Amino acid sequence: MALDYVSEIIGSWEKVDQKELSAVVEHTYSRLIQGELVLVAGNGGSSSTASHFVNDWTKGLRIKANLPVRALSLSDNVSTLTALANDYSYEEIFSFQLENYVGIATTLICISGSGNSKNVLTAAKRARELNMTVIGLIGFDGGELKSLCDLVFHCKVNDMQIVEDMHLSFGHMVLRRHAN
Repeated sequence: MALDYVSEIIGSWEKVDQKELSAVVEHTYSRLIQGELVLVAGNGGSSSTASHFVNDWTKGLRIKANLPVRALSLSDNVSTLTALANDYSYEEIFSFQLENYVGIATTLICISGSGNSKNVLTAAKRARELNMTVIGLIGFDGGELKSLCDLVFHCKVNDMQIVEDMHLSFGHMVLRRHAN
């Protein structure tokens, strides 16, 4: 059973467009070490992936690069999320927050396994209006999010757990990029 899962993950990595993945890693890494604020938004399990990225980058990259690293997960403030969901809509919990970072953040990383999380889609659309670079971490067929992104890391697999594992690996690739 466990080896079957590992085999599925290995097979899924073999389907990844390496140039596409490298471009996403390089863009993210370069923005972080240049001191730019990188925002991350994810729904459900992808929300914890966004938080994990921020943890690794703001601590780990800070130590490795000896530079101030700025990253923020838009899902980390529960009070803000619930107020926005209540007063506006759940679809606007990330897009509303983007207004606070105009001129400060230039990149929004959107994480959605299906590519169809409505709050993530709304954020991607708003980020484009605000002239931010939109990066999509997606799975399955890419969903609507794929067409809204400047850069994508597309895990072409129809298994949410494998997609989530692969997305988490992206954050570690950015962290380890400094050693290269």
